[in-house]
Formats: sequence, structure tokens, C-alpha cells
Amino acid sequence: MAITNKNVSYVNKTFSDFKTSLQEYAKTYFPTTYNDFSDANPGAMFIEMASYVGDVMSFYLDTQTQENFLLYAKEKENLYALSYALGYRPKTSYASNTNVDVFQLCPTVSGSNPLRPDITNYGAYIPANTVLTSTSTGTKFLTTQEIDFRYTGSTQEYTNIGGTNYFLISKPIPAISAEIKTTTFTFGSPQKFSTVTISDTNILQILNVTDSNSNVWYEVPYLAQSTILNKNSNPASGSDGISYLASLLNVPKRFTSRVLSDNSLQLEFGSGVSNYNDEYILPTPNNIKSGSISGVSDLYKNYNEASVLFTKEYGLAPSNTTLTVQYLVGGGVESNVPANDLTTIDRTNIIFKGAAPSSSMRDFIKESVISRNPYPSLGGRDGDEVEEIRNNALYAYSSQLRAVTKNDYILRTLSLPSDYGSIAKAYISQDINYNPTQTVSTVATNNPLSLDLYILAYNNNKHLLQANPTLKNNLIKYLNEYRMVTDSINIKDAFYINIGVNFDIIVLSGYSNKDILTSCVSSLIDYFDIDRWSINQPIVFSDLTSRLLQIKGVASVVKLEITNKTDATGTNYSPYGYDIAGATRNGNIYPSIDPAIFEVRYPNTDIQGRVIVS
Repeated sequence: MAITNKNVSYVNKTFSDFKTSLQEYAKTYFPTTYNDFSDANPGAMFIEMASYVGDVMSFYLDTQTQENFLLYAKEKENLYALSYALGYRPKTSYASNTNVDVFQLCPTVSGSNPLRPDITNYGAYIPANTVLTSTSTGTKFLTTQEIDFRYTGSTQEYTNIGGTNYFLISKPIPAISAEIKTTTFTFGSPQKFSTVTISDTNILQILNVTDSNSNVWYEVPYLAQSTILNKNSNPASGSDGISYLASLLNVPKRFTSRVLSDNSLQLEFGSGVSNYNDEYILPTPNNIKSGSISGVSDLYKNYNEASVLFTKEYGLAPSNTTLTVQYLVGGGVESNVPANDLTTIDRTNIIFKGAAPSSSMRDFIKESVISRNPYPSLGGRDGDEVEEIRNNALYAYSSQLRAVTKNDYILRTLSLPSDYGSIAKAYISQDINYNPTQTVSTVATNNPLSLDLYILAYNNNKHLLQANPTLKNNLIKYLNEYRMVTDSINIKDAFYINIGVNFDIIVLSGYSNKDILTSCVSSLIDYFDIDRWSINQPIVFSDLTSRLLQIKGVASVVKLEITNKTDATGTNYSPYGYDIAGATRNGNIYPSIDPAIFEVRYPNTDIQGRVIVS
């Protein structure tokens, strides 16, 4: 009688496991039919072939299974797909970046006493994306902001050329290692979710996309996102220094981009193919629940904006047009260039927005424009590696681009796009007006989720000042896209306290007093570099003393004193005075209860030292 319930093993994984199991199976259920298990027997070939097939199938099954999980996936294509699903966009290249000083000569104002540059008429305007070229490697860099010399430059140095008085003025500007490329794509009849691919290397980002009718197509993270933060020219940019005002813009002409595993860039467009305009349809109970049967399950449905758009959901599909795509390429390790290497600037697009009555003077000034990077460029490297993609995607999934913690709000605040202004320092704390014992009638101050965000900005000379209303309004609109709906953010001014440093030292015999004193001043200038300081950071005397004593040749520090520098008008120093002695505790100087930061505004004059003869 045949055995119906045969013992079959389902846990075999390797060739030897399968072979052993098949041999045991034959011995158990076919003891008289087949009993020669030597390698020379033809039956061994069939057992081993079956074991081979089982081993291969097991391997591919395990491999395909692990490719579904971010932590174990190894194929780049699968990692890219999983990363996008979790909200992270892999990068094919990282651009090198640095600050570049741009200089121009400017004639003096006729009859002025004392002499001053005529920047109103002869201040050059240099647009963003101006090309800079490395002298040593030929690497192309682009400026990321515009320069308008009509407004005060960072430095002004008098000079005389051929009997004519000039000022050499300069402004710093950020630059990245990139160059602009252009490609076109032609579309016929509309296709839902049509895609095109840019086959290039080291693609950094899409710069802009326009169609045959000069309509702009906007990039969004996901096609279901119908609004973006838009830039509007700021008519008061000359006075507040902010080029653009932030606003929300509805963008039916939109696309999203994805990096593919071969490092090409794919652009995907929407599915709207109708000529009817539904950009302004408002969500109503009828159109939200269109096509569904009401019931208990409605409580668990997940709706998005696209569910109320009938003809152009997820954006328009391009049709009967040609799209011109400008994009940036560059970066990589080879894009890191040394200091003083970006000395060639493209002057083609330099213009004068002032009166500039003399054409010959305009031409002379245009040719005088030069550039220089005082520091080497850094940050250029190749694209994400496998482990980097894996870890960055896990972080993106946990953060969801939302500001949840205090650090999230600070980082998001400092990442405000420079076109809308720049936040120099940020500090956040719970609203000090919150009082849990207050009644419901004082809702404005009875919110445990209300936060106070204190900010400061820089002026043209990188001196701290309080942010102007335009910058605050731009920051509000920017943060609204990332804050939790329950959070209330109060944007406030932090305070900056200007200080000076006086010190006396004794120098060991055999050392130059002048050289040692210069080294001490340089060390303190580095210590008080404003980039190293944050709001509510105390001054630690022991750190200052240690810095001085570490300089070879310093025998001892006799005196170390911090003084307050203040100016009631706020012209040269902060208008806020501060009791340094009263704020000193246990060798540390603490900022005030109101969030504040210490700043050495003019380090070359505000840090003074003496050598004492013992």
C-alpha cells in the first residue's frame, strides 16, 4: 500500500542540504527500487541536478526577498526606488562650494569731500549664475546670488589710476562648482504621466523648464503637491537687502524628477489631458466623496488635494509643445579648487542699472571686474554610495521633512533659501508667556505647544543685526510648510551684545614680543569668529586663558578683561548695553535671560593686548 503522508523537508537551503534530503527520501520511500547511491551511478546525476536547481531557486528567492527591504537591498535600482518611497532623493554628485570676493573699480562722486565712490551711477550689476573659471583646472563655478554694487559694498579702498580717483569696492558671493546645460524634448498628443530622461553625468538639479509658449513648468517633490513657495521681486530690495518676497503659488504645470540607477535623470509629468480648467475648484463634500459609498470606512480614508480635481489631477500633461530644460551638472572630488584660483569671471552679462552717463567709463569699469576666492572650495565629492542611500532614506522616513524637535526648527530656519534673506543665528524655546493656570479666555498665551523663535541676521559686513519685517514674513511662510499643525511659532528678535577683549601677558625671554602678541590676538580673533558662536553661549574665561597659554612663548596671562561696547544710535555697536561684571559667575560670563549672543564686532581693534615686562 502506498504511503500517502510522506515526510518532506521545506527548510533546505544549500546544495548539500538538498542532496542529503533527496537521498534520505529515496532510502525511506523507495528502498527496493533504488539503493545505489555511489557517485558512479547515473541516478546520482539526477539527484545532484535536482539539488542544483533547488539551491539556485533558493538563492534567488532569498535575494529577491531581501531586495524588498531597505536594510538588506543591494541593487542600486531597488535602493533608489525604496529611497523615493521613503522621501529621500539620492544624489549623483555633490557640488563644491566657496565664497568669492568680486571687485570693481568705481569713480568718485564729483566734488565730494571727503571722497566717496559713485556707486549710484557706476555700481555694476552682476546677475546670479555668472560663470567663474578655475585657473588651475578649468572647473566651472556659478554664483548663486546676484550682486548689485549700487548698494554698499563690503570693503572700499581708495586708489588713483592715471590721475583719476577711484575706489576699489568688493562684495562676497557664494559660488558652487556647476555649469548650465540645455536640452529639449518634443511632445505630441497628451499622454498621462509621460516621462523623459536626461542622459548626462553628475546632474545636480533642474534649473528651469519652459515650453514653446514661454510658460514655466515647476518642479515639485511629488505630483500630488499642487503648490510651491514662489519668488516675487521685492520692490524694497535696495533698502532691506532681500531680493524676493515669499508666497504660495498654485502650479498646474508641474513635474517631478528622479535619479535612475544609471545616474540619468527622469522627469515625470502629470495626467491631466483635458482642456477644461479646474485649478480653482474648491473641495466640497460632494466632490471629495465622488464615486464612493458612504459608510463607516470613510473614517479611515486618506484624502489628498488631487482627489477633488477632475480634469488635471496631478498636474497637466504636456502636449503639442517643446520643453526646454536647463539643468546643472558638476561637482565631484575634482571640483575642489585651492584658494585664489577662481580669478576668471565672465563679464558678458554685467550691466549698470544706474545712470552711468559715460559709456567709456562703463566699459572701463566692466573690464575692471575681477574675482578671487580667499578660501579653497570644499564639499565636492561623488554621489551617494549604497550605505549612504540606506541611512539617508531611513532618516528621511523618520523626519518626514517636518519640524518636530527644537533642533528641527533651528535647522529649518537656518536653511531658508538665500533669495528670501538669510538667518544668521536662531534659538528656540517654549513660549515664556505660557501659563497652564490661565483660563480658556486667554487662549493666545495658553498654548503648551507655542514656541518662541529668536533670530538675528547679518548686514553686508557680516555684523549681527535684528531681522527686518520682510525677512520675518518670508521666514513665516517658509516655516508654515514644515511646522506641525498644532505648533504655534512666535518669531522674535534676539539681542546681540558687542564686547571687547583686553589682555596682558608675560613673554618668555628669547621670543619676539611683537610676534607673540600678534599670535595671541590672532588666536582670540579665531576664538570669537562669529560663525563659532550661538545664541545663549557663555564666555568661558578658562578657555580664553588656555588659548593664550598654548601659544609658544607665552609665560603667563597677567590680565584678561571683557568690556562692553555699546552705541546708543546702533551705528557702530549694539544699542544694548550689558553689565559684564554682574553677569560673571564662577569665571564665566553668561548672556541675559532674554536670548542674546556675544559678538566682537571689530576684532582688529576690539581685541587689544600688551606685553608686560616681569
